Amino acid sequence: MNELFMDFLTILLPTYFFFYMAITLINRNKKSKLNRIAALLMLAFLFYFLGEYIKTSLLPQYQMEIVLYGNSPMLLLVICFLVHLCILIGSPITSSLKRWLPFIYAAPFVLLIVFLITEDHRVLYNAAVTDGRSPLDPLFLLLTVLFVAGYILLSVSILVVSWYRSQEAKRKKILLSLLFSLFTLFAWFILVTSVLQLQFLTSRNAMILYFMGYLLWAVALRHLIGKHDIMPDYSKLFHILFKSAPTAILLLNQKGEIREMNPRAKQWCEGIPIHNLLSHFRFDDRQSLGGILAFFLQQKESEAQWEIRMYNPNKGYLDLIMGLDLIEEADEELFVMHLTDVTSLKNTERKLLDSERSYKYLAHHDSLTDLYNRAAIQEQVQQKIAGREWFALTLIDLDNFKPINDTYGHLVGDLYLKHFAYILKNYGQPDDIIGRVGGDEFVLITSCLDESSDLNHALNNRLSLLYKSPFKHEGIEIPISFSAGVSLYPRDASDITTLLKNADEAMYSVKRTGKNRSSVFTSN
Repeated sequence: MNELFMDFLTILLPTYFFFYMAITLINRNKKSKLNRIAALLMLAFLFYFLGEYIKTSLLPQYQMEIVLYGNSPMLLLVICFLVHLCILIGSPITSSLKRWLPFIYAAPFVLLIVFLITEDHRVLYNAAVTDGRSPLDPLFLLLTVLFVAGYILLSVSILVVSWYRSQEAKRKKILLSLLFSLFTLFAWFILVTSVLQLQFLTSRNAMILYFMGYLLWAVALRHLIGKHDIMPDYSKLFHILFKSAPTAILLLNQKGEIREMNPRAKQWCEGIPIHNLLSHFRFDDRQSLGGILAFFLQQKESEAQWEIRMYNPNKGYLDLIMGLDLIEEADEELFVMHLTDVTSLKNTERKLLDSERSYKYLAHHDSLTDLYNRAAIQEQVQQKIAGREWFALTLIDLDNFKPINDTYGHLVGDLYLKHFAYILKNYGQPDDIIGRVGGDEFVLITSCLDESSDLNHALNNRLSLLYKSPFKHEGIEIPISFSAGVSLYPRDASDITTLLKNADEAMYSVKRTGKNRSSVFTSN
């Protein structure tokens, strides 16, 4: 009972430490081959010593089978994983050795299979040996010891070469620490094996010493991993990325309160109190940050993005693309807000939109007077015709415009045209369509209900207002004088060309009979 308790205390119980190290290593980074091999090394240790405990204390009647089919393969896996681990740790210096890994793994297992096939199992492991000597066949034991010692020595050599050729001070320190721990393990293995062969120790006691040596080495290896960051520390990497990210990152709780900001966010938000920062965000479609966070929490959308504008009194407006992620920390969920600056892109987009609007405006407006041009008038009239709306088209031609140009110059003539366009628009109705279709010709399109005989009277009343605003410029005063012809849709014509022709005919009839008034077209 005492021996069983001692085996449990010295062999089985500490094996759980190997299991703990394997789980923590693989959980740290499942994608890292270095982590996976280190975890497999710990698991191989675990199963090897677990087999020793079962063989010694629980099922001694099956010790031959446990040793040959359980412990021996696990011991070979331990030394193979050890060499593999040292090659990975020494990379890129030892990268060329990776092509030898299949041979390193295959050689001891091929030898073991040959022994199991060609030799009697009771010869390979003589369970009747109980006098403290090794129950293994001497040749089998010798080759096993040579492989174990040789692979440990190979691992030491790999670390020595890596340490010698490495130029990084931190890496040299890591390799030197590993080298020392592995050399100590090798020395311990040779020492215990020698004492066992000299029969100063029983196999059981030697196994306990082997186990304690490997356990202490594993503890040292795990310590080096944590201390020197042989494996990536992703929490540190996250903080490095958090601080050096070119985008602004903010951590918010579910209430929308800022928990933490990275340096780029602090730079963009400099001068704004942190408790008041989010109120400076402007969302499209009248959305609020609280509503967006609630929606995101409910929908769990991982790729949602929003366009926002942030106003900083010290720096003006910033156009930003906002992305959200959700992470769990302790007993609460936090929002990770990513902000990407797209101000220059948005400024370019706005300039393009302004240019497009300007182009469309110029395509439909007269450059001198800002009234509709001929193309726009035709488009507007076509819409009214398509909608079967009644309207009157008035064609206005300024009287005596050529003498104004000849007397005062074209600059004054242009100012006169702009003045007339201004008063024509100023005295117009909201639904009037006003345009310039030629040098001194203007078009006024007004809605009407029918063919009322009062149409000419109504238009004369509206046009008479224009006479009250003479043109004045630097002591020059020129009265407003024009002749106008009116045609009615659909009475006089059903298309824009004929309507303009009829209005033009009515207008020239006024020109021939005295000018400075208007006339409605009448068919002969």
